[in-house]
Amino acid sequence: MKFFKLIIFTLATTLIALNVFGQANPFINVLPSNSGVVIVGGTIDIVVTIGNTGPVSTVAQAKLRPIIQVPTSVTFLPTAQQTGLPAGWSILTNTGSQLRLCNSTDPIPVNTSRTIILKVQAGNVVTAAQTFSGNINFGNGTTCANGTQVAGDQTTDNAALSTIEVVASYPLPLILNNFSLTSDNCKVHLNWSTSFEKNIEKFEIEKSETSNAKWKTIGNVAAQSNSSTNTTYYFKDDNIISNKAVMYRLKMMDIDGSFMYSPILNTVLKCDEQNLTVYPNPVTNGKLNVNLNSTVNVEANLTTATGQYIKNIVLKNGLNDIDVSDLSNGVYILSTKSENGINQNVKVTIQK
Repeated sequence: MKFFKLIIFTLATTLIALNVFGQANPFINVLPSNSGVVIVGGTIDIVVTIGNTGPVSTVAQAKLRPIIQVPTSVTFLPTAQQTGLPAGWSILTNTGSQLRLCNSTDPIPVNTSRTIILKVQAGNVVTAAQTFSGNINFGNGTTCANGTQVAGDQTTDNAALSTIEVVASYPLPLILNNFSLTSDNCKVHLNWSTSFEKNIEKFEIEKSETSNAKWKTIGNVAAQSNSSTNTTYYFKDDNIISNKAVMYRLKMMDIDGSFMYSPILNTVLKCDEQNLTVYPNPVTNGKLNVNLNSTVNVEANLTTATGQYIKNIVLKNGLNDIDVSDLSNGVYILSTKSENGINQNVKVTIQK
């Protein structure tokens, strides 16, 4: 008994020394809502993403005090006009050049993030691209007053940079009326429309995981090219990134190679993940029980270990009975593929 207690004490001491308990890692990204181009006197959104990569602990409420600093070419709109905060967040200070936030009553669990939209207005002077920044500081976990860093935080992702450029007019002869998305079971449907196009070649659809803000082109849609009437467009993204926060934007391209970006849209793709268990295994009585935990029906194939097709089965949520009394002794594979493309392969042994 003493030896057992010693093991427990040693293990606990080691875990504390390694800081395994209570580890959280908040991160921040900042991006303009388009390519970072805004006309003189116009407004532009700054998209701030703050999340927690864990590995095990929720970031407590009132523990994050991020500060966003913008260049002199733009100014934060007054606090009353900053309507893009998620529930549980507040603005602590807003000087026009810098704005400080707090997750006042919003703890952030592992592998989740929050998207905050802040509005700035350009001045009356054309400027080249200037840097703006976001930095995470820490609150005390109670009142948003200055506090200490959370256990397990990695400081390398506590700061982020991007740019804003003030121009005399937009670079493309195009009017984008709207850009919206809907999502259902790992599929995203993008819709947008224009009311004016002149020499527009195409729309490239770009996608980024919120956690890394690295954009990649996932497709393109040909433009009407020249039009003064309302034109609608559609693109479907069915590439599965289960339970990830992602962003989308349009790269709108002229035939001469010039381009500009649309506002950024955010969503979290929720995927129905199947959970499959079989018993008994090995099967000795000619009946295989398959228990499925899924919100959708799942199609399954039973094959030999070498891939020879035996039968097709549609599995429903809950317990499914499969008659395998006509099969010879040996090893078989039960393979499933749900509607959202999530696959499972289970080895089944028949032994009469």
